[in-house]
Amino acid sequence: MTGIIKKIILLTLGICGMHISKGQLKPNPAGPQDWVIRKNYYASYLLLKDSALTQQLCASPAVSALLNQRFDRFKRSDHCADLSCFLEAFKWKNSEIELMAEQISSQIKGNRKLEELVESALMPSKTYGIPRDETAKMYLKKALLQDFGAMNYVVDVYGGGKKPNYPKIDSISFDVNRKAYLQLLDDIRQDVLKDIPTGKEALFMTMMTAVRLLEINERWDAAQLEPLIAQENKKAFEQVKKTDFSAYPYSLLLTLGAGPENYGQPISPGGMLRARMAARSYFEKLAPFIVLSGGKVHPYKTAYIEAIEMKKYLINVMGVPEQAILIDPHARHTTTNLRNTARILLNYGFPKDKFAIVNSSKAHIDAVEKMADRCIRELGYVPYSLGKRISDVIIEFQAKEEAFTIDPDEPLDP
Repeated sequence: MTGIIKKIILLTLGICGMHISKGQLKPNPAGPQDWVIRKNYYASYLLLKDSALTQQLCASPAVSALLNQRFDRFKRSDHCADLSCFLEAFKWKNSEIELMAEQISSQIKGNRKLEELVESALMPSKTYGIPRDETAKMYLKKALLQDFGAMNYVVDVYGGGKKPNYPKIDSISFDVNRKAYLQLLDDIRQDVLKDIPTGKEALFMTMMTAVRLLEINERWDAAQLEPLIAQENKKAFEQVKKTDFSAYPYSLLLTLGAGPENYGQPISPGGMLRARMAARSYFEKLAPFIVLSGGKVHPYKTAYIEAIEMKKYLINVMGVPEQAILIDPHARHTTTNLRNTARILLNYGFPKDKFAIVNSSKAHIDAVEKMADRCIRELGYVPYSLGKRISDVIIEFQAKEEAFTIDPDEPLDP
């Protein structure tokens, strides 16, 4: 009985996933916390899931000294009397980030297991960009630098109240100036110390703090409805394997949403009209599948997932069969509508040599045509290539593998 209780506790904490069988390079997330970590910090997730390898890496004298220093700083936050004290304790120091990434990545030489992890799982994932002339060491170091910086970003935004990229929809849920808020941060400190009780586990201390901050802000959006392929997208995913794509001019149709402006409104008038456009194109056999893209975005902290509400509309009002509908319930911007659909195209078995199409209002498609600069500015790359505009409201596009790259300053949909 004691063993069963212990397992339940570990599952609740989300830590049971640290222990996996040897050679398992791509462990599946065990629950929503795992999905948040995997999507935001994939390199750290792979280490989290291989406790034996992580213990080896952290046993090095240089790494061990850094981790003990980092753990002691966190533990001393029990005396914090202001916000800045907590933030300093919760975050990696810039000097620690550089040193830790260098010390861990340098161990690739002489550590076959780490080399295999990077070469067989991390680099093929393309989550930190398409590997070109980078060595395994260079790619791992780049990934860890990004992970540690992204964790700090979450602490600043969802712990410290720093403005995110889009404050109107993504801001912190709390008034950081209230005294009661400091008690909440102290509660987080105590909770993280239960997960990370000694300096030996401190590699994941800032990560677990960031995850707790996202959770109390009700911002585990990256995990919602996952795993999609096994749940909401299962019927369509299975249908992709049976589809004769040569019978259609396009592989799929992405429908851009239009978020509601009023609380309690599941779907906006614009969302209804764009869903109707999509249904017409489907029944005209332009494409065998429709992708509906949009998360919990408008208005601030809405309870409704835009893609789900549009899916209901397509099925219940327009009569589109469920096996023809795929959803992306995470995108928060037009840039990520296209990026996340590119990921679907690349991951779900769609023909790579065939164009997809995107439909929306004329003004919205005008914006898509000119969106490359915005993608570079916000994502660091363009996740698609455009084809011709076949009407005022529809334009062709193809997926690019750059779409797999994690966006480190958008933790709700990285």
